[in-house]
Amino acid sequence: MTTEDPIVRMWALTPHMEDHLVEHDFILEWVMAIHMPQPGSKEVRTRLNPAYSLWPVPCGYCVAAKPMWSRRGARPATGVCRPRMSTEPASGHASTLVTQEMDGDGPTPVGRHLVEWRIRRGITVASMATRSGLPEQLIRELEAGRDWVDQRRILSALASGLRLDPAELTGQPYMPSGSDHSAVHSLVWHARQHLARALSVDSALGEAAPERLAVLVEGLQASDDAGDLAAAALKVPRLLELAGSPQPGDADRGAATLRAAAHVCVGRLLRRLGYWDLAWSMLRQAGPPAEVRPVVLGEEVRLLLDMGQAELAISRVARGEIDIPAEVLLPLAVAHATLGQEAESDRLLASAHEKAIDAQQQSQAAAAGAFVAAERGSYDSVLERAASAVRLPAGDRSALLVLTSSARARLGLYGAASEDLVAAETIAPLHTRLDPLARELVSVLLVRARAHAEELGAMAVRFGMR
Repeated sequence: MTTEDPIVRMWALTPHMEDHLVEHDFILEWVMAIHMPQPGSKEVRTRLNPAYSLWPVPCGYCVAAKPMWSRRGARPATGVCRPRMSTEPASGHASTLVTQEMDGDGPTPVGRHLVEWRIRRGITVASMATRSGLPEQLIRELEAGRDWVDQRRILSALASGLRLDPAELTGQPYMPSGSDHSAVHSLVWHARQHLARALSVDSALGEAAPERLAVLVEGLQASDDAGDLAAAALKVPRLLELAGSPQPGDADRGAATLRAAAHVCVGRLLRRLGYWDLAWSMLRQAGPPAEVRPVVLGEEVRLLLDMGQAELAISRVARGEIDIPAEVLLPLAVAHATLGQEAESDRLLASAHEKAIDAQQQSQAAAAGAFVAAERGSYDSVLERAASAVRLPAGDRSALLVLTSSARARLGLYGAASEDLVAAETIAPLHTRLDPLARELVSVLLVRARAHAEELGAMAVRFGMR
C-alpha cells in the first residue's frame, strides 16, 4: 500500500481495513486485483469488498474495481490499467451487470444495496451500527453475504440509519421481467392518468354503470386473492374509467362504496409493485363511505408498514378508534411486533381470533401470528403457527410459504426452504417474484441449497435477478 496524499492505493481491501482508512481520513479511490483471467473470478471476488463492481481493463491481465465513493472527489491517474472512473455508482454499466450475474458468494439484494448506500454516504460500519441501533456484527455479515434480511424491523432500522426509504434497499419498484410483470407494471400509467383527472377542476364521476363496476371490483379482488396479479391489472383501466372519483355528498351511497372499493383494490396492486406514493394517493381517493373505512384503514396500515413507518401505522389506527375493525387487527399486530411491543401484539392477535367467524379468518389470524413470530426471531413458532393456516387464498398462501421458507433456512433446513419457495412461486408466480423477502431467499439458497441450485438459478432468471 502507498499513501500519496490524497490517494490510497492497495492490492486488496477488506471491510475492516476500509473502516480504518475512513477513520483516519484517508481517501479511498480505487482498488486493483491482479490474476483475473475472467470477469467474475471467485478468487478475486472473495478478496474485494462487496461494494466494488468488477470490470475488465483493456490490457486483459488485471481487473479494476470501481469504488462507489470518494472522500474528496480525487481521481486516479489515467493509464493502461488505470482508466478514469466516476465516483458515482454506474447503474446499467457493464460493472453492475457483472455484479448482478454473480451467483455465489456475494451479499443478498438488501446487503448489496446496504453496502453501496453506506459507502455513498461516507459512513463506517461502526457509525452505521450507531445510526440504526443494530449490532455492528450483523451489518458486517449482511454486507459480506453471511446473513440476510427477513424481518421488517431490521429493514426499517437499516433504512432509518441511512435516511432512506426501505424501497432503496430492496430495489423496488423492480424493472419488469416477463410479459405478466410488464402487464401489471402498465397499470402505473393508468393510475397516474386517473389521479391527474381527479385533481382537475372539471373532474367528474365515471359512467353511471354500478352493475358493471361491481363486476369489475369483484373480479379484481378475486384475481388478487388468487395471486393472479396480471389478470387483476388487466381490469384496472376500465375499472378506473367507470369509478371516477368519489365526491362528498354522493347521492348514491352504494355507488360511492363501489368507487371507494375500486380505489382500494388499485392501491393494493400499486403497493405490491412498490409504487407507495401512488398507492397512498389512490387510497386518499377512496372517499368517506363508512362501509369501506375498515378496508381502507387496513390497507393504509399495510402500506405504512411497507414504508417502514410502524409508529405512524399504529397512531393512525389509535386516532379515534374505540373498537378496532377486524380487517385492521392483523396488520396492526404485526406493526406492534415490528416495534418489539409483544404484549400488545399478542392482545391484538387474541382479539382477531375471537372475532374470526369462519375457517378462512381463523387461518388469516394464524398466518399473522406466524409473521409476528418471525419479527421476534422465533422460527420454530413460525412453522407451528403457519401449520394452522390451512384455509388461505392463494396470494396469502404464497406469502406465508415465503415466510416459512425463510424460517426453515434460519433453522438450517435449506432443502425444505427451497421447496417452500418453489411452492410459493408455483401458487402465485408474480405475487412471489414481487416479494423482496423472496428475492433475498433466492440469493441465500443459491449458495446454501446446492441440491436445488439448478431450480433456484432458473427462478432467479424469472425474478429478473440475472
